[in-house]
Amino acid sequence: MGNTWVTDMSHFDYRDDEVDELPVKALKLWGYFGAIIEASLNKPPFSTATGLPCRRRPGRILCTGVIEAELHPNGNQLHWWCPICADNGHISNWEGTRWGPSGGLKKLTPDEIQGTIEWDDEKDGELPKIVTSKRSCTWDELGRELMTYEGFRISIKTG
Repeated sequence: MGNTWVTDMSHFDYRDDEVDELPVKALKLWGYFGAIIEASLNKPPFSTATGLPCRRRPGRILCTGVIEAELHPNGNQLHWWCPICADNGHISNWEGTRWGPSGGLKKLTPDEIQGTIEWDDEKDGELPKIVTSKRSCTWDELGRELMTYEGFRISIKTG
């Protein structure tokens, strides 16, 4: 029989400068719940598959199950479960946290990049050139700048 987890993610949203003070096991568990949230929010409608392997080890043997999840119709809770070992839980209150769709603490504003992706003659179109209102840069230059935000979520929109 699996465990049942009732998780309010707002209780686990720590600041980046606090990460060294937190137990590694707790960080892994919160990361696991966060991965369930992200996989659940990004899946096709009416699908329960997340693609995430179960974390349990019943009898010290790794469970072979793949986590399934279902988002509540109001969109602010989800129920997840492993069909093999019955590990399961309810997760709520991820909005405004690092696991929410907006990225919460890790939201990229006001350092938002807006511009267009254009053909780069120097790279023969293999890599794009990024043109913003402030300047133009290569994909490599943009990548180096973005590495200062390692771990942040990004969103690319058309239009």
